[in-house]
Amino acid sequence: MRAYGFVDWSGDSGFEFGLGSSRHLALAIGSSAQYGDIQRELMRVRANLGLPQSFEFHWARNAERVRTAFFSVSTLSFWNGAVLLVDKRELSSEFARMREPKFYSIFLEYLLARLPLDLLRVKRLLIDGVKKDDTLVRAMRLAMSSALRRRGLDQAPILRAEPAHQWDGLQVADMLAGAVVERETGGRDYLADWKSHLCIYRYDAVK
Repeated sequence: MRAYGFVDWSGDSGFEFGLGSSRHLALAIGSSAQYGDIQRELMRVRANLGLPQSFEFHWARNAERVRTAFFSVSTLSFWNGAVLLVDKRELSSEFARMREPKFYSIFLEYLLARLPLDLLRVKRLLIDGVKKDDTLVRAMRLAMSSALRRRGLDQAPILRAEPAHQWDGLQVADMLAGAVVERETGGRDYLADWKSHLCIYRYDAVK
């Protein structure tokens, strides 16, 4: 069993598309049996780019040169993950009235019901957030418990919120979520070498 799994997302819960709300939301989850190797390689990337070791890889804030360097890391092949892509324009009006914890938890439950169970055989599942964000953690925990019970996985990971700048695994999840949105909406494909270890799903509101 792996020590950690990571959950992060790209996009927001807003529906005012003309005022800057993202049209898509991507929720990513993943883990690695060789997490230490990934951390060391990302340290090397930061050094090669002349960035401090505290630099956070974050899709929305990083320049293209940083994205390119990030996805050139060979050890990312050790990462196993899944991403759910949501086109918010196809969602019913009830989603626009939801508060954020509930909004995100619905998509987490949907993804957990479909991804390979091996991704969830971790001791702790970290989500990007403030450590004391009990509302988010509680909503995510309920979604996770419900999905895993239906799949016959009795022992759920311990779920907690952690700030992404302190965890490379959360940064990997964020970058993957952003890259999926980029590719699936006609932009650059950063994921050409990821086909064998990244499952991508599209949210179907009917099912």
